[in-house]
Amino acid sequence: MRLLCTIGITLLVAGCTNPRSSQLTAEQARLTAVHLANSKASELYHCQPFSSNQLARFSEGRWVWSDQQGYGFGDIEATVELAADGTTNRVDLKLLESRATREF
Repeated sequence: MRLLCTIGITLLVAGCTNPRSSQLTAEQARLTAVHLANSKASELYHCQPFSSNQLARFSEGRWVWSDQQGYGFGDIEATVELAADGTTNRVDLKLLESRATREF
């Protein structure tokens, strides 16, 4: 608690700032990551394949979430990294095709 005094008026300001309160939970990180992965997949491949129940993991001060979903003749693999506060560090999608190629 802080007391602010200005020209004879005393104002009581009650509030705490907890640095951990700005951090995401594993569920919030998962929801954010799924949204970001689907947004990028929509932009690149015109689909939104991710709805994973897999939680993000907190490692080395950041959230990391990954998933792989079938798409066409292959898969789309997504890896999303978020800062502890939820800001986006990286959204990486890879198209993994499994079609056999034949040479004639």
